[in-house]
Amino acid sequence: MPSHPISQWPIEDRPREKCLRKGARELSTTECIALLFRHGHKGESALSLAQRLWQAQGEDLQRLASTNPDTWMHVAGLGPAKAAALAAAFELGRRMQAGEGGGLLRKTVRSSGDGFALLRPKLEALDHEEFWVIYLSRAHQVLQMDCIGKGGWTGTVADLRVLFQRALELRAPAILVAHNHPSGRLQPSPEDRDLTQRMIQVGRFLDIVLLDHLIVGRGDYVSFADKGWLNANP
Repeated sequence: MPSHPISQWPIEDRPREKCLRKGARELSTTECIALLFRHGHKGESALSLAQRLWQAQGEDLQRLASTNPDTWMHVAGLGPAKAAALAAAFELGRRMQAGEGGGLLRKTVRSSGDGFALLRPKLEALDHEEFWVIYLSRAHQVLQMDCIGKGGWTGTVADLRVLFQRALELRAPAILVAHNHPSGRLQPSPEDRDLTQRMIQVGRFLDIVLLDHLIVGRGDYVSFADKGWLNANP
């Protein structure tokens, strides 16, 4: 069936009609992708094309989301329009999870889990390291979230001058920082520990408290505060 245009399929098997009749949650992952593609390629249905992309990405949604759209286009028949539609869909999902445009500033960070929930959509699917800061009020309400550093596969550089200058501008008495390890490994490096201690020391001088430093992997995280590492010697 996938070799024929979807318009020739029985109505109950067509992804669009199935979505409208039963809801998007009833669709398979490849059916969702096929709807974004809209059309197939040279006698191949959109669903068949979606299945080939899905298989090329190891049937792993996190891997698919973190892959550069240029890599998707290595699949024959998947051009810029289809790649852009899929990338836009992932971005909308990321923004929804991050609370963008939906009351982010009303959120309160009470635990490492709250910080992870806010930053997971921004960090989890990346193929490079990024360093993010959540600036918090005295009541630990979110004032702002910023990425202050981007790196490569194995490291990133966080400029503490940028971090604390922004905290002073926002009059933020507390911060929570996080960075990701694309490898998924959650063990902090010596550089991670040293940076954490320097943030604590600068924060004490400026009366700005470092509440936590999170390392984010794939679906999990480690918290310096929860582990008792904030009080450890560098």
